[in-house]
Amino acid sequence: MWKGPILVGEPHDTWSGGNYDRDYDQYFDCTSFSIKDGVISTTTDLTRFHFKWRNKDGFESGHVNRLRETKIKFWRQGYATQADANYFSLKLLDKYPNIARSVAMRFPELIIDEAQDTSEIQMGVINKLIENGLENVMLVGDPDQAIFEWNNARPDLFINKFREWEENSVILDENRRSSQNICNVTYKLTSRANPSAAVTEAVKDYEHIPEIICYEQDNIQRTLDYFHRLCEQHRIEINYEKVAVIFRSKSIQNLIFTQPDRVEYPWLVGKYFVRDLAKSKYMAEKGNVYEAFRLIEKALYKGLHNKSYCSTNDLESWISTRGFIHHRKEIMHILRCLPSPTGSIIEWVKQASDILRGNNMPIRMNLQPNCVDCNFDELFKITEDSSARFRVGTVHTVKGETFDAVLLILKEKGAQGSFYRTMLSRGLNTFDDEELRIAYVGMTRPRKLLVIAVPSEQSRTVWEQKLL
Repeated sequence: MWKGPILVGEPHDTWSGGNYDRDYDQYFDCTSFSIKDGVISTTTDLTRFHFKWRNKDGFESGHVNRLRETKIKFWRQGYATQADANYFSLKLLDKYPNIARSVAMRFPELIIDEAQDTSEIQMGVINKLIENGLENVMLVGDPDQAIFEWNNARPDLFINKFREWEENSVILDENRRSSQNICNVTYKLTSRANPSAAVTEAVKDYEHIPEIICYEQDNIQRTLDYFHRLCEQHRIEINYEKVAVIFRSKSIQNLIFTQPDRVEYPWLVGKYFVRDLAKSKYMAEKGNVYEAFRLIEKALYKGLHNKSYCSTNDLESWISTRGFIHHRKEIMHILRCLPSPTGSIIEWVKQASDILRGNNMPIRMNLQPNCVDCNFDELFKITEDSSARFRVGTVHTVKGETFDAVLLILKEKGAQGSFYRTMLSRGLNTFDDEELRIAYVGMTRPRKLLVIAVPSEQSRTVWEQKLL
């Protein structure tokens, strides 16, 4: 019986292919193809790759062709990423117009939200459906909030569609989230001539005017304390749902929470089931038995079958062969028997190997040769402050969400290296630069209180001149 492709990588499941450090198999989940059939990266973290994509002369390096071969190899084995699925969809609609016509007839109305983040391939799919009879199409989006260009989003495609369909388009200029004071400030970062009209009765006339303050990198707690007091003065309950501290750079999180020193991970490429076995025991000890069970059963399957990936079908087939009750009992038995997740990871792996062999699971568990020894907390602990009752995260993690109060912490420069004050002094806005769009998205999350924290008086002056 034919089974559909196995989707791997975000948002489906982790990919752990590869057998050595420079094995191209490990890059399957972070690469795909462009609309012109070129190999592209689907991650912003180019340090994941052990090579440069282009030679000094500007042409593609030979490594890119190796990536192409890797993609084709795993496609033939039935694996695909979400980006691959989009690519194949466009190819099918282009080659077989009857399929496009059938889809258009079956789904006569198409509504796309967050359309400013549409990629060239996704817009190509929409165009193919329109070419083949789809008439009722609605695109809803805000180009000022296009913050996924790193994931091949093309806000210009959305803008072009607006211009093409302008006679049948509506500009939405009412704000149902924020107070008018927030709207009056944030619109100045955009190309719009006037602010949106706040229309939600509960917050539209809220009196607080957004503030821009300075923070000290060596004493970020002082800024957090000020923000807490402000929330209390305005009787805003400080909890995970109502209050957020957000930032562009994850390095800000290191100022808020004490982070463990960066460790060199001991895992062998292609043998990440060892990591998952250790992590499952660590999670179980921390009380997350459900997730630990899910992790360890896949890890055991990969270790026993020498696989780099365990699909849902693989797992179901394995459970069926073993018997459901027997399988669950044995997995829980192994989880209980594994050594306590304390002390040396090297010693833990040795003990775990002996325990698995004693339970008729002869799995070879190896770490990197001459790896630096470390403990479980260094490897797996997600550092957080239990006293932090508010939401903490990057702007990207809270896109689309609403809070009563937001503290947005910015650095001198955006992630792409441009100084905010340079961009603002040049009169740039959200139409010109994605870094300003990211800041704008952060500023437009709150209903009542907005505080923007910057690292110097010089930056504060420029931001105030722009917004206040």
